[in-house]
Amino acid sequence: MKFLSLFALGLLLGAGCAVADVAKARHFDNLAVVGAPPFAEQVVQALTLLRAKSPAGYAVVTNYVGVIQQDEHSGMHAERQPPVFQLNDRSAFYSVTWCAGVIAHDAVHSKLYHEYRSAHAGPVPDDVWTGHAAERVCLDQQLRVLKEIGAPAREIDYFKTLTPDYADVPYQKRNW
Repeated sequence: MKFLSLFALGLLLGAGCAVADVAKARHFDNLAVVGAPPFAEQVVQALTLLRAKSPAGYAVVTNYVGVIQQDEHSGMHAERQPPVFQLNDRSAFYSVTWCAGVIAHDAVHSKLYHEYRSAHAGPVPDDVWTGHAAERVCLDQQLRVLKEIGAPAREIDYFKTLTPDYADVPYQKRNW
């Protein structure tokens, strides 16, 4: 087993990952992927696709996400250092293209949070990076990325039926 650098260990522990998760971490460019091996492999395939087919989308991910962590629910924790995207198996394993689109979507939440924080003193208001208006921006990015990476028509057709209303579902009740 390779030894993790102290920097990588600090990243994972700072992201709220348990010490046991450190052994499961996989690294892809500057991202730590924490989860079971099949999850890590799916995420790496999605990141590889993003890097190859959507360089602009991939740049947002690598600039605004530090950890992608397998979790029961999906959601971005932009306030953490580094930012952590918790990803549910349902979204991760639907397909590689869907996984890539979801990662790109949530990276924009973190981008909105960090751009505001860089430009303003004080706390970041929730409506800057969450809620319907922010979801619309993230959905626009997700659709753009899905098209760039060649997602199947059925995924794009389904995606076009989504509205930002899902933002009203409390985090603990999200099953995606």
